[in-house]
Order: sequence, then structure tokens, then C-alpha cells
Amino acid sequence: MKLRQLVLNSGLAFAVAAMTYTTAFAADAAVSASDATGVTTSKQSATTKKAVRAANRSFSKTVHKALSETKGLDATSITVFGDAKTGHVTLAGHTEEEQQNDLAVHAAQKVQGVTSVSSKLAVRQEGGH
Repeated sequence: MKLRQLVLNSGLAFAVAAMTYTTAFAADAAVSASDATGVTTSKQSATTKKAVRAANRSFSKTVHKALSETKGLDATSITVFGDAKTGHVTLAGHTEEEQQNDLAVHAAQKVQGVTSVSSKLAVRQEGGH
């Protein structure tokens, strides 16, 4: 009788332990799955941000190249900040005279994809840097 009671109690203890372990395992698997999804999302987000920055740099370089090729404009002191998604361009820096500011804005507006241009260009004072 004692042996039968011992086997029965051991079997019951084993069943309870197995159920507890299975429940804990299922909970860990659910947490791991949600963590993996979060990692994938953040990787995609980082990739997307990286792609946006690359597109903006490329767009800005295209505009700056157009400025550099514009006759009568010295674009060496002009920095271009472009947003490839919206087509907005900001020109910053210095020019030798006011006429070059206008020339830079018009040259930037002619570039394909540019929708608006903001000029933060300043005319360099004579003798200044």
C-alpha cells in the first residue's frame, strides 16, 4: 500500500511540475517572440532612417552640383540642405554679392524634384571671410 501511495504521489507531483514548466515555457516563448518582433522593427526603422539620410544627401549633392555649374555663381561657400521627400531645399552660406544670392535660388529651383527653396545666404562684406 505504501508503495502504491508513493507511486501515485510521485506521478501527481510529476504532472504538476510538467504543467508548470509548460506554462512557463509558453510564456517565455511569447516574450521572446515579441522581443524578436521589436528587434526587427527597430532594425527596419534604422534602415529606413539610413535610407532617408542617404536620399537627402544625394538630393543635396544634385542641387549643389547644379549651383556649381551655374555661370556667374561661386558655389564654394554655399551649403545645400535638402529634403528629398518634400523637395524643400535650404541654401546657407555666403556669396560675394546680392545678385549671386538670387542666381543661386533660381538655379536651385530649376533642379528636378525641388519644390521650394529657402535662402539663408548672406552677402560677404568686403574684406571679410
